Amino acid sequence: MTAADSRSLWRQRGRGRDPLTAETCPALATGVDFEPTGEGSVWLATVQGVPSARLSRAVVDLLTAMDGRTPVSALRVRFAPEATDESVLRLVERFRDNGLLAGGASRPPGRVAYRPPFTLQFATLRAPALFAHLDRLVVPVPRRAALAAVAAVLVAGAVAAILQAGDLRNVLTRPLPLTGFVVVVVALGLATLFHEAAHGLTLTRLGGRPRRAGFMLFYLTPAFFVDVTDGWRLADRRHRVAIALAGPAVHATAAAVAMLAALGLPASTARETLLLLAISCTVVVLVNLIPFVRFDGYIALMSALDEPNLRGRTVRDGAGFLARVLFGGPRQPQALERWWSVPFGLCCLIAPVVMVLFAVVRTAQLLAGGGPGASLVVLALESVVVVVGVALLVRALIRVRRSGVSRTRLVAVTAALAVGTVAAGILIPVPTAATLGYWVDDDRVVLVRGGADAGADIPDGARVILSTRGILANENRGEGRTAVRPAAEAEVPIEALYPVRVPGVTVAATAVAEVEVTGERSALPAAGQARVELGTTPLWHALWAAAVSPLATPTSEEERG
Repeated sequence: MTAADSRSLWRQRGRGRDPLTAETCPALATGVDFEPTGEGSVWLATVQGVPSARLSRAVVDLLTAMDGRTPVSALRVRFAPEATDESVLRLVERFRDNGLLAGGASRPPGRVAYRPPFTLQFATLRAPALFAHLDRLVVPVPRRAALAAVAAVLVAGAVAAILQAGDLRNVLTRPLPLTGFVVVVVALGLATLFHEAAHGLTLTRLGGRPRRAGFMLFYLTPAFFVDVTDGWRLADRRHRVAIALAGPAVHATAAAVAMLAALGLPASTARETLLLLAISCTVVVLVNLIPFVRFDGYIALMSALDEPNLRGRTVRDGAGFLARVLFGGPRQPQALERWWSVPFGLCCLIAPVVMVLFAVVRTAQLLAGGGPGASLVVLALESVVVVVGVALLVRALIRVRRSGVSRTRLVAVTAALAVGTVAAGILIPVPTAATLGYWVDDDRVVLVRGGADAGADIPDGARVILSTRGILANENRGEGRTAVRPAAEAEVPIEALYPVRVPGVTVAATAVAEVEVTGERSALPAAGQARVELGTTPLWHALWAAAVSPLATPTSEEERG
C-alpha cells in the first residue's frame, strides 16, 4: 500500500465510512440523475430531484460507469489513463461527499433540517405551488423598465442620504425612541420576508422551482429562507445572478424609499425611525454582498463564475496552504484551478471569525454598564463563541493530521502556538476601561451602573470620557476626572444605560462616583455613556474582567459584609 493510499484510508475511517482504495467498486446512489443544461457539454447532476453539481460529459460518463462491480483502478485506466490512483480517489471521494455515490451524504433536507453548527430550518415542501400562485398575482413588468425604475429610486435615495448626512450621524450616535426602534425591528422582519420572496419569485419567473421555503434559526437569530438551488438548472448564468441579487435589491429599495420619505418630514420620531430603517436596510445589503460567507453576494459571484461549491473548494485550497506552511503537509492539487483560489479561501476562513467577533464586541458595548443581567447575556454569548471556536479548531487539527502530516510536527507546532497565545495574553498589556452610564443631576455628573447595587472599584481621579450612547456608534461630548462617593441607589433615565429613550421612564441603578468635568459642559447630553480609564493590564485579565467580573459583583449589603 502506498503512502497516498494510507492517507485516503485514514480519512475515510475518520468519517465512519468504508475506506476508498484502488480496488473499491463505487456505485451510483439511488435517486441520482443527469440532465443536459443546454450549455454544450455541461450537465446537471441531481439527487432526489435537487441539483447537486454541474459536470462535464466526460465526468457524467465516468459516474454512469460506476456500477458497484468495476474497481477504481479499472475506471482510471478506462477514463483517465494519464491520472494517478490518488487523484481519481479524491474525485470519487468528492462525488460521495456530494451524495452522488452510495454510502455518501444523506438525503436532501425536508420539512425540518439541521445544518451545523447553529442553523435549524422549518420548511414547507409546497413552495413550488406557493410561488407559482404568487407569480400569477404579481403584475409582470418588462425587465428593463423594472431595472430602470429600481436604479432611479436608488440614485434618488443616495442623493437624499447625502443631503441628510448630519441627521444620519445623529441617528447612529444618539439614543433612539423605543417606539421607533420596535417599528424598525418589525419593518426589518417584513423586509426580510419580501427579500426571500424576491429570490423565489425571480426563480419562478425565470423557469425554476423553489423547492423549500420557511423559517429558520440562523446562529440563534430568527430569519426566513427560500431554497433556490433549482437555479442551477437555468442555462444563462445571468439569470442565476439575478436570482441571487433579487433579495438585496429589495432591501436596497426599501432603504432608498425610507431615505426619500425622511427627507420630506420635519424633525420628529417618525423621521428618526425612517432614517434608522434606511441605515439598517443598507447594512443588510452590505453584509449580504460580502462574498466570503454563504450570503447572496457569494451566490451571485459563484453563479457569475459558473463555479459550483466555490467556497468549499477554495476553503479546501486555503486550508491546504496553511497545513503545508505550518505543519509541512503534502502539496495537494488545487480544488479550484484559479490563481486566486488560496487567498479567496483564506478570506472565507477569516471573514466569519471577524464578523462574529465584531457582533460580540458591539453587543458587549451596547450592554456595558447594564448590570449583572446584561453581563450574563454577554457571558453566555461569549461562551457559545468560545465553545464553537474550540470545536472548529479541534476538527481542523484532526483534518490536518489525516492529511498525512508528521504527528511530531503537528504536536510541536500546535503546542508552540498554544504557548505563544497564552504568553501573549499574559505579557501584552492592553488599555482597560470601565464602561458605565452617566446622568446629569442638577449640577452634578453622576456615574451609574445598572442594578439596585452594582458597586465596583472606581479609582479616584481617573480620566473619564463622556459620550452619547448610540446603536452603532458613540460621539465624545466631554471629559473629566472621577470623584469617588459612597455607592447609593438611584433612578436614572433609561438612555444612561441603554441606547434607547422613553420620556419619563427611569430604571434602577447605583451611583458609584461623580465626575469633575473639565472644559465646557454645554454639549453634554443629560445622560449617556462614560468610559473610566483604568490603565493597562494583561490581555487575559482584561477579557476576564470584561466578561466575568461583573457577575461576581456583590448585590446587597449583606453579601458585601
